[in-house]
Amino acid sequence: MPPKKRAYVPKTKGLSCSGLGIRHRFNKGVAARGKWAGKTIDRVYEENEWKVSSADKDASVSSAFSSAADTNPGSTETHDDDNYRSRDDDIEFILTETETYDLVLAGSQATEDREVFKTLFLQGVPETMPAWKRNLFMTFSRCISTEMVAIDGLQNDWRHLLLPLAQQDELVMDAVLTVSAFHFHINKLDNNFNKNQKRYSAFGTNTYDTYVPDPYQLLGRTLRGLRQRQELICNTQTTQHSVLISLLLLMTSVLVTGGSDFPVLLRMLESALDAIGGKEGLGTGILAGFIMRELHKIRVYAAPHLGEETGLQMISSQARTDQLFGCLNHCLQLYPEHTPLFSQVTSLVYQARDIYLQQVLSDHTSNFFDLDPTPTNPESVARVQRFIEALEKFPETSPVAHMLVWTTFVAASDAQLEEHKVYFENVLRRHHARSGFGNLLKGIEALKRMWSRKPGERWTTLLPQTKVLVA
Repeated sequence: MPPKKRAYVPKTKGLSCSGLGIRHRFNKGVAARGKWAGKTIDRVYEENEWKVSSADKDASVSSAFSSAADTNPGSTETHDDDNYRSRDDDIEFILTETETYDLVLAGSQATEDREVFKTLFLQGVPETMPAWKRNLFMTFSRCISTEMVAIDGLQNDWRHLLLPLAQQDELVMDAVLTVSAFHFHINKLDNNFNKNQKRYSAFGTNTYDTYVPDPYQLLGRTLRGLRQRQELICNTQTTQHSVLISLLLLMTSVLVTGGSDFPVLLRMLESALDAIGGKEGLGTGILAGFIMRELHKIRVYAAPHLGEETGLQMISSQARTDQLFGCLNHCLQLYPEHTPLFSQVTSLVYQARDIYLQQVLSDHTSNFFDLDPTPTNPESVARVQRFIEALEKFPETSPVAHMLVWTTFVAASDAQLEEHKVYFENVLRRHHARSGFGNLLKGIEALKRMWSRKPGERWTTLLPQTKVLVA
């Protein structure tokens, strides 16, 4: 009796695979077969572009601070070493669509450039850390810390203080990972291996990962950690510093995303500081000094965005406005060669301060109420023109160029001539191209709304309605 024939099953193409990138056994090995046979790994990298495009959602953390702490984590997938498994069980990893995000030095072929890169950006980034955390630490080191300090260098407090602290403190670690993950997803960070350019792996080895954390889950974990440490008076000074630094990092994530939660975070910062007895309760030392410098800066930046009355109280006081210079003064002590820049920065800050105060104190609500558009104010145009002329003296490569975002935005809010509006939009777009911070693009949209305001409206009253902190 002949065997029964099997039922016909049509062939399929199988499952699609995202791929794991180039896998090789030895450093600078040579492929023995396949299309890369006879080529070194470096040669393969030069001939191909490997990039990550993560399947992420639009990054906006509006309302996250009121809901993320209560979010129950869903099913998770663990990719870490056993040492990290217990802490990261509540983190869901998002698979990328193509190759992996590898952290390498972009640019020169010189060996000394590689050493400078390692010395500068690898501070506080240990090799023993799981690769996905190393990647986020490197994102923080290269993309976040450089924007948050007045002058970047070996003594960047955001890098050489916070990253080592994060390895000792779980709450600070979660906050660092949160801000880095948001920056990663918003910018869909690519890793391009361009032709004819030597690239270096972060640790001299190849570290490939096909996943990045969900920033919203990291945010939720950070907020839960803050809740657990809310009784600050009963805690040690180390815990108090940890809470304040974590809140500063979350404030940074609002700059990265362009979110609207900065008023809530500022209140949390002020409440936490009051709970420990203010500046005196904070104590002395490097961390205490860092916290106060950053808090002073945030107070000035945020004041005009919180309301016209709040902005007037802060900006009209030169002593309070001068608190912006605390970070710059600290950096100039470390890098005295940049001292000549101080007078240029202060001049622009004072010009922006004057522009804001002139608008707040103006009273044209009845003079031109029926006119459309609002008549041009020659004095205002002249102030903005002087600001532009002073700003143009700063080259884009100036080590303090990123410090001028807030002053530029304030001056831009008062722009009336079309050529001035175009100029300021281009300046802010250049800042965004450098930093990748989402608040800059949202700030441009806010400017366009203020520029089209009704006759008789002051842009200083509209600024809090934009719900974005541009600094």
